[in-house]
Amino acid sequence: MSKFLKIFVLMMALCGCQKLKPLTIQTGQGDVVYHVEVASTDAERIKGLMWREHLRTDSGMIFLFSDDHPQPVAMWMKNTLISLDMLFLSKDFKIIGIVQNTKPMSLEMIRPTTQYVAAVIELNAGQVKEHSIKIGDQVIFDTQHN
Repeated sequence: MSKFLKIFVLMMALCGCQKLKPLTIQTGQGDVVYHVEVASTDAERIKGLMWREHLRTDSGMIFLFSDDHPQPVAMWMKNTLISLDMLFLSKDFKIIGIVQNTKPMSLEMIRPTTQYVAAVIELNAGQVKEHSIKIGDQVIFDTQHN
């Protein structure tokens, strides 16, 4: 392996970079496509978007929880430097809860629904308003290839 390739592989491992996956939100104004990182393990969900100084407008992160055990979910903004919009999804990937413009670095628990949650999407603050994303909108995401 070349020296450059070794350095590149090491840098990718250190930054936690992941391949981005397409995710579509079907809104009343049309489809909105994002490219998201997937947090499907406990370690990935704990880290989330901590320490990021910016996030591309068309990017985000999806937190996937066990299909077998959907659960009430609470999020927080510990060590998260940017404000986010959060979408809470049911097992059939319909939006059941929305929180806009979260407060960076806050330790306050964010729980917009007591319903069982299969996934949470984090996007840049302002995306919900810009695209008129609403409760009941459908999210399309391939959970089989993560």
